[in-house]
Parts: sequence; structure tokens; C-alpha cells
Amino acid sequence: MKLFFKNFDPMEISIDNNKTGDLYLEIVKRHYEEQKPFFIDNLNWTSERLRHLARIAKEELNWNWLRNDYTIDITAKLHKDLEYSVGLHGYESIPQEYHWLIYELHHCLHGIQHGVEEGRPCNLQVEWLTDDHHILPDDFVFAPEIAAGDIILINPHVGHHPWQIYLENDYTDLNSTLQFHDRIKPAVVISTLDFQIDKQKILNTFIEKDPEFVEKHTAEKILYNTGAAKIGKVNNMDQYYSIVNSTEILEFDRIEFD
Repeated sequence: MKLFFKNFDPMEISIDNNKTGDLYLEIVKRHYEEQKPFFIDNLNWTSERLRHLARIAKEELNWNWLRNDYTIDITAKLHKDLEYSVGLHGYESIPQEYHWLIYELHHCLHGIQHGVEEGRPCNLQVEWLTDDHHILPDDFVFAPEIAAGDIILINPHVGHHPWQIYLENDYTDLNSTLQFHDRIKPAVVISTLDFQIDKQKILNTFIEKDPEFVEKHTAEKILYNTGAAKIGKVNNMDQYYSIVNSTEILEFDRIEFD
């Protein structure tokens, strides 16, 4: 598979040759044939952009997202509006004229959590706004590490998986915020970071913060679902770095399948 951005040679991507990889390729190819995907370069995500979106959200959705500062604690609280709307009921419950707004609010919120001064700290993410999915096979294994250039399954929920909960230190209302990664949705998501994931440390933190939640879902389930949902990698990493390190705003061009 090749992913093209305008004015750049493509990134060449290999997807794992297994059941998960086959299901992933099927749903991505099908949606690509039906509709152009969404992509906005995360260099666009700034506090100023979020305030602009917040003014629109106040008028259209009555969400009060205007803040002087967007700390990690504040962004985690604002994320609840997304969890209680599209997170509970899906994109298809949201009028289509607001899809772009929900999309940008969500991505901008996470973008500024990472800090735009770091360049492109968020994943490169080409996606379709749909509730369509395949169920994740039972034999899928979440990896204990992630590297730049890894292809990962898009988070299928507005809520967060255990690793992200841990990173954001957001243990408020885990029954809403934590969503286990149980499905495959159409998207091409490329990691831009290297990270080792200490599954046991994350589980211990869950036990400390909310033992009732751990008892409800079991330590085994939380351990299994903690990790990176890796399904492939970029093969030509020189081209990957040429794109990721570019100061030019990226524009999606096309995808070519083998």
C-alpha cells in the first residue's frame, strides 16, 4: 500500500499478513472506493485554533470550551463532551453538517495536549468518519512498544484505551472514558513516536486509582488491552522522515493498493 501526500513521494506501507491485516485492508479499500477520507495536518492544531472552534461549538452545540489556557487537566475535562455525545451514540447520531466540527475539536484537543512546538507529535491520521467496523479477532496481540513509522489501528472509540488513560492521568469516570479496543475501523494511522509500554505499571496504577473498576473488568482484561494496536509499518523510513519533519502543511493526495 502507498500513501501519497501532495508534493511528496509516497510512503510505502506493509500490513501484517494475518486475519487482522486482511480485515483491515478490506475495510480501508472499501471505504476508499466510496468516499475521500478526512485528513488535517496536525501542524494546524494550536490553542488559537481550538479557541476559534470553541466559539463555533458554543453557538452550534452549546459547549463551553473557551479557555485562556488548555492544560492537560482542562483538555481531559473537555473531552467528556465528546465522550457523552459521539462517544456514546456514534458519528451517525451527529448531524452531518457538524461532523467536521466534531472531528476538528477532537483532533485539535489532542494535538495541543502534545504541544505543537514539538512539530508533529501526534499520529498522521487519514480516516473516514463512520461507525462501520470489523470485530477485532480474539488472537490479536497488543504490543508492549511502539515506534515511529508503525501502522496502528485507529482508536475505534471517542473514549480511551488503558495506555492513553495512563498517559493523560484521566481516571475520572472510567466507565465512560475507558473504552477497550475491540474493533477495526477504516483509517491509515502512522505513529510519530517511540514508546515503551509498561503493562504491569499501568495495571498497578489502575488498581490504585479505581480498584472497583479493575474488579469489574478484571486485571487480565486490562493487561490484555494495554499496548499498541500495531498492524504494519512504513518501509521507506527516509521518506517518512522527509514528510514528518517537513514544515510544509501536508495535504492528502491518494492511496494506492497493491
